[in-house]
Amino acid sequence: MLIQENLFKKEKLQIKAVQTVNELGLHIDAWNQLAFAAPQQLPMSSYAWVSSYFEHNLSADESWVCLFAYDEKELVGVMPLVVKSRSLVGFKFFLLGIRRSTQTCSIDVLAKHGQENTVIPAMIDAAIAYYPHQIGFIFDRLPENSPTIDVLENLSGFTLVKEFDSVGAFLKIADSFAEYRSSLSGNFRSNLNKASKKLHKLTDVKISFLNGNKATQEHLTKLIEVEAKSWKKDEGTAISDSAKDMDFFQHLAERLSAAGFLEWQILEAEGKTIAVNFAVRLKRSILIWKLSFDPSYSKCSPGSILLEEAVKLAYESEDIDEINLMTDHSWYDNWKMEKRRYYNLKLYQNKPIPLMIGYFATSIRQKFRSLSSPADH
Repeated sequence: MLIQENLFKKEKLQIKAVQTVNELGLHIDAWNQLAFAAPQQLPMSSYAWVSSYFEHNLSADESWVCLFAYDEKELVGVMPLVVKSRSLVGFKFFLLGIRRSTQTCSIDVLAKHGQENTVIPAMIDAAIAYYPHQIGFIFDRLPENSPTIDVLENLSGFTLVKEFDSVGAFLKIADSFAEYRSSLSGNFRSNLNKASKKLHKLTDVKISFLNGNKATQEHLTKLIEVEAKSWKKDEGTAISDSAKDMDFFQHLAERLSAAGFLEWQILEAEGKTIAVNFAVRLKRSILIWKLSFDPSYSKCSPGSILLEEAVKLAYESEDIDEINLMTDHSWYDNWKMEKRRYYNLKLYQNKPIPLMIGYFATSIRQKFRSLSSPADH
């Protein structure tokens, strides 16, 4: 569906609908600033991430639209939406929203702080105006600190289904690094100390944190090379295993670098890169999105040594409140990370078609799956 009229007015807001990557580029700076300052601190909601996802990760039956809410000349809201068409007895309907994927994890609606209760409902109304035959909205894996959740829970005229998805780990930065490190288990601290001694017996050991204009997409080759030596290559999940992923990460790194968000965390020894983290810096947080190390140096625990240095630098900084890992693995517990809950939200307009085709049909399918699944013992 090509939107012919791309301007929707709601109270003082003007909402523009965009369907080409070139048009997305007209909003880059203001859009990235909203993502930079948003309380949920999700770089996946930035221009860099959304545009790269739209270009490289949609399936053949999906299209996209991005809504921009302006209060006069100020950008106050962004709602990226993947549009999936469904046919029923000869009629075409649309499901709107963004589902999680290995490359998105959590894309949220953005709204200027303090205006969420006005901006988000206005953008939802605009999406319905552009797609009157929609059957619902899906927002996958939104963090519990997302303002979107509060707005949707109190939105009149709609039925909301909120489901727990998973937890993600993050490290809260407070007090001092010495106090934090002393809180770790004695056994883990001992292992870190031993690994560090083994590492520094190697030649040319160097740890680099590259950000600002030093963090360019050229360093992506280091991550790709290290991943190709790891278990990810054996499982077929390394970036180099997919031409689509290669294109996605090339564009993502380039755009994050241009926005000043990109950070490379690199550990080198013996003239080689032995660990590298793909990280993103926002206003008060650092997201470590990709972690990889060369398993031939596992006796030196290069991944842990690099992460410890990242934590130490965050404590020394005055503008970092947390290091976010987004996902959850058992080894994160060694670092005494806290857990953040994530939710899936499905929003249906209180009208016959969205309720019958969207809400009730989804509820019946979920009930059937739960009945047909083996019982837990």
